[in-house]
Amino acid sequence: MTSVRSSVVRIVARVASAPVPPEELLATIGLAPDADPVRAAQERVDAEDYYDVLERATLPHDDGLPYRYGALLRPDDFSALGLGLKTADTVGDALRRLVRYIVLLSDSLEYALLDEPGGGATLTLSRPAPRRGARLANECAFAAVTTMLSEAAGRRVVPRAVTFSHPRPASITDAHSYFGCPVTFDAPRNALELDAATLAIRGRLADQGLSSFLIAHLEDLRSREGERSLVDAVHATITDLLPDGPPTRAVIARRLGMSERTLHRRLAEQGETYQSLTARARREGAEALLADSRHSLAEVAFLTGFSDQSAFQRAFKGWTGRTPASFRNDAAGTATR
Repeated sequence: MTSVRSSVVRIVARVASAPVPPEELLATIGLAPDADPVRAAQERVDAEDYYDVLERATLPHDDGLPYRYGALLRPDDFSALGLGLKTADTVGDALRRLVRYIVLLSDSLEYALLDEPGGGATLTLSRPAPRRGARLANECAFAAVTTMLSEAAGRRVVPRAVTFSHPRPASITDAHSYFGCPVTFDAPRNALELDAATLAIRGRLADQGLSSFLIAHLEDLRSREGERSLVDAVHATITDLLPDGPPTRAVIARRLGMSERTLHRRLAEQGETYQSLTARARREGAEALLADSRHSLAEVAFLTGFSDQSAFQRAFKGWTGRTPASFRNDAAGTATR
């Protein structure tokens, strides 16, 4: 499962054009309109739910939401990461920090920074964008980058060029106005190009001492975030493969690009095991499927990796102390109350 920090989603709700109050938009994905800072720093939203909010937040011909979002952003919205960007020595340093620590905000996208001859650089963004919400999210991402770099510089940062791989929206006026440079759609990649002079702009709050402290803190957060993401990745991969039977640890390790030994060690560091995650994936999958009356018990057994219904029933009773049929009946009764 990929996810986005809830602070990002809350800002999107605030700049929505659809005639739905922000609190109602947030409620559709289980978010309260406000959260205390400690909770907000930990709270995440599934990436698909984020795309849902983007789609609900925009009227059919509203192509300007990403740029209203970017205009509303402030580094303080991103706590330690925002401060880390503000105190970087140069715009280039701030950009490198953003690329390294973006996982603290979202693991639904991947940035890469490509250095160019002459000192310029191109930031590329990778994320599947098959739906409108994901395409809007890509524009939000580059709008946010431009805002954060401008805040670090203390003046407007204008890219040399911006390209998006998704189709051209009905209106590109807001995009051109926001970036202040040529913006191309249906391009081979999502890219934001910056020249050497822009990257060399001195940060207005550059502070080497504070930066060193913040980088150490961000490295610690990044390390913990990476381990959290591994547990989620293992859980999601097991869930995807269950209809073919529970995948072996070797299969999961190959899927995630590591050895079995490394996978075992990193899960153990998080107090998890492959076996515990497999059991959790099967149980959670079974409970979700049982709550949907369209699936027979035999289908639920198959989709959660059991060879037959009786084996599934024994396992489910071991997990919950109840039979699948009893759980389904209770779930149906709760839904009708």
